[in-house]
Amino acid sequence: MSARVLLILSCLLPLCGQASTFGFSWDNDLFVGSDGQYTNGVRISWVGDAHHRCERNGTFTCGLAAALDPLPGISLVDDKHALTLSLEQIMITPSDLARETPDFNDLPYVGYSNLELGLFSWNGNSLFGYGVRIGIVGPDSGAEQSQKVVHKITGSEEPKGWDNQLGHDAIGGAYFIHAHRLFRYVQGPLESEVGYAWGVDANNFNGTARAGGFWRIGQNLPRNFIPDYAGIGTAGSLVGLFDGEGFGWEVFFASFGEYIGYSYLEENSGPYDVESRDGILGLVLGGGIRMDDFSFTLTLQGSSSPTRKSDDILSFGNMSFMWRI
Repeated sequence: MSARVLLILSCLLPLCGQASTFGFSWDNDLFVGSDGQYTNGVRISWVGDAHHRCERNGTFTCGLAAALDPLPGISLVDDKHALTLSLEQIMITPSDLARETPDFNDLPYVGYSNLELGLFSWNGNSLFGYGVRIGIVGPDSGAEQSQKVVHKITGSEEPKGWDNQLGHDAIGGAYFIHAHRLFRYVQGPLESEVGYAWGVDANNFNGTARAGGFWRIGQNLPRNFIPDYAGIGTAGSLVGLFDGEGFGWEVFFASFGEYIGYSYLEENSGPYDVESRDGILGLVLGGGIRMDDFSFTLTLQGSSSPTRKSDDILSFGNMSFMWRI
């Protein structure tokens, strides 16, 4: 991840006060034995301390909640509120990494980094989140350097075509997400939970609307609303994660559908033959453990290809590490 973007993140962190949760999430298709299309993604996230009774609290978080109070799901009296700050970097590559010249019948090299600032509000069973993002596509995203480092560490083939990557372009947008816990059932030592989430991410890189449902089972389940850290959850998956105490474990299954309203690859790929599908369907399988101050999950995700030329399953794995600090 580029030093420039990390510097911006370090300058913005004081706005959040002392962060209560830190998360590091890594997507990679090497986890499922492939290398191409969506090849790697990294997300670093902070969730600030939860703020109660914001109608009489003068913190920055509560001030932002007051400004957003007219929006659905934001209640100064009844809800908890927290700021989230996330830095994300993703990279997309063609299937032949050894080729130095462009293959216009395949995907181009694309690197994208973005910074997200959000406010999440929640009560016992519902979570609402609103946020904005700014980012960049192109060499300044640092994606080329990141992928080469990862491939050197993992012993993978060095990508040779980054000189032809797309960009420079600025990215901006806003997002909304809502998650709801339908029920939690306890039978003996096991707990199970069913919930759903949906959201809209309006931006000029990958503008989408997504909805999904999940089921998880385990012991002493975490108190967060969305178990999928790689997909619809993003920073919202960290909210409430450490509200419980003690050791716990979970196994979860999720499915989702996504409408693709705008694709940067389709609109800006020039001579490359890239045509985006209107939507995709996907499945997620994962599991994790949680302790008082640490949580880990491993997730596998597969979906239909977002490009019309490919009928191959787009699959990748995700490892997420979370700490209460």
